[in-house]
Amino acid sequence: MLIDFHAHLYDEPGYGEALAETARNLGLERLCIAGGEGRYGLAANAEVRRQADAYPELFVPFAHLVLGEDGPATVERFGRVGFVGLCVWAPPAPFDDDEFFDVYEAAEGLGMPVVFHTCFLSVTSLDRARRVRSANARPVYLDTVARCFPRLKIVGVGLGQPWCQEAVETMRHHPNVFFDFTGDILRRNKVDFFEGVFRPNQASLWETDAGGDLWQHVVFGSGVRHEEIASVERDYQRIFRSLAVASEDAEAVMGLTAARLLDMPVDS
Repeated sequence: MLIDFHAHLYDEPGYGEALAETARNLGLERLCIAGGEGRYGLAANAEVRRQADAYPELFVPFAHLVLGEDGPATVERFGRVGFVGLCVWAPPAPFDDDEFFDVYEAAEGLGMPVVFHTCFLSVTSLDRARRVRSANARPVYLDTVARCFPRLKIVGVGLGQPWCQEAVETMRHHPNVFFDFTGDILRRNKVDFFEGVFRPNQASLWETDAGGDLWQHVVFGSGVRHEEIASVERDYQRIFRSLAVASEDAEAVMGLTAARLLDMPVDS
């Protein structure tokens, strides 16, 4: 089973069709697609919904939600029109600000996974006007969110680069927190970095009932253009080989964990 939990839909003619063709060529069973703001060249939510209708067997629609502007009523509306999850980034305050709690509560109640952009944001000409602060998205803020909403399905992107240790510790302590290796994090860090992170002395470090192998908290996500998804998949497989990751853990990362987050049937 191969599921991309973090696929972008770009605002370009024919991009949905090209993404679908790439997915089929790679053997992807599902892609969680999301758009976003025009400044990043991403499609609007309406186009995400349209593409999901065009490829219902392949695309899982996630709605871009603007923290600080959209409230719980918007979350409920997204759920009614068929969005399965939400994606959020560039928050006007840290992710754990009380202002956003009603949004998280609504998503938790609906069982909607939330993908949080926890890495540095690309620079745009609108950043000054919007007072964009990458630091608002540090993965440590998901610790508070997970404590307050233990049934919310939380997925951070890019292992929180450059705050990777925060991401790892948040995963360690919370069974409802997951991260992907979006983009080039697998290329910017040497194998020994991942070996140190994912081969700790777990008997002395695990302090809660999150339990199990830390790999069970990682999902495959590309976060790149469709032409580059195959390259990201190869990077995941390279890390698996280099660290001799158990086959059951690799299978969980590449699809089984995502399927459970999406409430898809999984063969036991």
